[in-house]
Amino acid sequence: MRWVPWAAGGAVLIAVGGGWLASLPDEDGPFAAERGPAAATTATAGPEPRPAHTATAAAVPDALLNSSLISIFDQVLSEAQADNKAAFMAKAPALLAKYLREDWRVRALGLLERYVDMQEALTSMPPPAPGDPAQLRRALQAREAMRRRYFAPEEIEGLFGDQIRQDNFMADKLELLANTALTPEQRTAALKQSEQAWLSPEQREVRREAVAHADVMQQTAALEARGASPQERFAARSEAYGYEVARNLAALDQENQDWNARLDRYAAASEAEQARLRETLFNETERLRLSGALAMRSAAARKPVAPPGGQ
Repeated sequence: MRWVPWAAGGAVLIAVGGGWLASLPDEDGPFAAERGPAAATTATAGPEPRPAHTATAAAVPDALLNSSLISIFDQVLSEAQADNKAAFMAKAPALLAKYLREDWRVRALGLLERYVDMQEALTSMPPPAPGDPAQLRRALQAREAMRRRYFAPEEIEGLFGDQIRQDNFMADKLELLANTALTPEQRTAALKQSEQAWLSPEQREVRREAVAHADVMQQTAALEARGASPQERFAARSEAYGYEVARNLAALDQENQDWNARLDRYAAASEAEQARLRETLFNETERLRLSGALAMRSAAARKPVAPPGGQ
């Protein structure tokens, strides 16, 4: 989207882990469901979404008002490559037709235009300073007020509800981390309470998986830094994550070791020998990764080593 300085996905104030927005729907996805009741088209003041455990759902959920629709809007904005809003809106109906059933497109087009207007208005708001909980909370409140200018309460809940709850959870987290009066145990308990209040069970599971993945990567880096043996790695991982996870990670270590050994052999060979090794050492999928892997190795080798003491 060229005419405003925000990129696709700009509606998300805080990135939390990965994959918070739903992927684009396929033919069996949520947009193949029965059409829900028409939503109000005039934005009115109303409350923002409540925490997950107290959110009030409509008796008949409106399937169009879903965070997946925001993903579609961002995709359409990216594909349009328009220089101004008028040019974009001229292209938008054909682009929406790629993702939405016919009887939903007119209504979606109206939502899209308001989404674009809101995003343009949001560019005038300065971003909060990194790590400042008070500024972040004020930015969230300003964003809430901006949403109410363009969308009705039920539209806010359906389109942005998950995002809003994630943002509020992260604001809670920053405030708790900055609160030096809390003990580690109190902070952990308060963070757990905030997670239960704001996030749905599905969101909590995504967060647990992301945190667990980050923990595993951090532990693996520490084990590699001290040159831990396979036996030491297995013992440390078993204690932290259990036997099955440790066994799977050991198998992954072996695969990585084998891959690196084949890369070493290939990189050390002559150009003529590489042509043969390319076919004998690597399968079809690995051959697609080969150039990128060698380029990463080369870049890492050129990276200067920091002197002792971090000077």
